[in-house]
Amino acid sequence: MVGDAGVAHARWRHIVEDIGRFDAGAGRQAQRALERHDAPLRVQIAGRGGAVRPTLRSAVEAAVARVEAAELDSPDRPEPVLDADVVLLVLAARAHPADLAALLTVDAERLVVVLDRTEGLDDADAAFAHAAAQVRRPVLAPGSAPAAVAHRLGSARRRRAAALARDLAGIAAGPRARDVIESVLDDLLGSEW
Repeated sequence: MVGDAGVAHARWRHIVEDIGRFDAGAGRQAQRALERHDAPLRVQIAGRGGAVRPTLRSAVEAAVARVEAAELDSPDRPEPVLDADVVLLVLAARAHPADLAALLTVDAERLVVVLDRTEGLDDADAAFAHAAAQVRRPVLAPGSAPAAVAHRLGSARRRRAAALARDLAGIAAGPRARDVIESVLDDLLGSEW
């Protein structure tokens, strides 16, 4: 798979060079579009202080690599910007107003919600149902988080490929560079890139 990614990147570098050879401005725009597409995918784990257990973070990191922490409702810091490709929101026993506010900033296709810290509760199933009703989204157990995050990352890759196609389609270019762009778009839209 890594070899396939290297081949694809070399192919894209060549395509950008071709576009730039025919139209320097269009080549720069295509290069910026490719850099946005190729930027590392980001995962944030957000939760109120103490809600994110090290074991949950380690499990997600093992499944998807690097993870950023975003502590909600911290008196010493402003609220974090939840702008990663995937946001894992960790609730502790039940949703807090800071959790609900965070939900408003993240669109559903980037969000995974996990309920942690259910020990000591009389009915963990009722806690999950209550949390899901509060956040109006499915709420998972911590053990399901790595797979759910990996699934959302797949969606993020598809969104990036669609954004790359839109960016390329929007480049104003001379006729020969435009021919290269149109050929690339035909390939891109006809494949799982």
